[in-house]
Amino acid sequence: MKTDSTEHENWFQRIWRAREEEIYPRLFGDVGKEIHTITPGLFKNLGIQSVDPRWLTHGILVSPPGKSRMSWLYVTSGLSNPWGVNPDVVAINEFSGLGFEFLIQTTASATWPIAVLNRLMAIQILIAAGQKEGQLLEPFDRVGLGESIDGGVSELKNLFVAPPEDIPSRIQTESGLVDMLVCVGISDAELQFARAQDGPGLLQLLKHHGHFPVTDPNRVSAV
Repeated sequence: MKTDSTEHENWFQRIWRAREEEIYPRLFGDVGKEIHTITPGLFKNLGIQSVDPRWLTHGILVSPPGKSRMSWLYVTSGLSNPWGVNPDVVAINEFSGLGFEFLIQTTASATWPIAVLNRLMAIQILIAAGQKEGQLLEPFDRVGLGESIDGGVSELKNLFVAPPEDIPSRIQTESGLVDMLVCVGISDAELQFARAQDGPGLLQLLKHHGHFPVTDPNRVSAV
């Protein structure tokens, strides 16, 4: 039996609320009520003039330091939304939406993680929609930012994507599986190291120097 539009909307909204009001608070603690959503201008800067309204619902939630974590945490919400999926045929052992959400941890409160994650989300959305060439990101991928991560003079001009270690790397939702992916800033030299030694090798290097999972834009390169 086909789910009617009201039932489908209720199901979709229930999944959305569960992520932001139950799953994320359980994983990260307080994530507040405000979400920093992607703007139409960001898509236009990426060369897209016709923006799907659904894209503008994606955004970033912010979690301040708490009892179990000294860092600030910024996490995306929306990439795992099951757009266009009929709940009657959903497979909970398959990925929900794009199958992942990103997070960045920082040493201090800042606006740059919101800007970085929103741009990263926008690019992933466009790739999934077939409006931009490329592949969806996976663990141990690297992403060039084209500038310092904080928009200043930081040596960190790239992102490194890796599974988290202090939270589950994969979560189960009513609409399917979702991988949580940590993004950390890396220098050009560390990027070259990863190309030579592979992603897991870079991860070990970053952990050895205390540069994972928290990004400090003021740090010096480990290579």
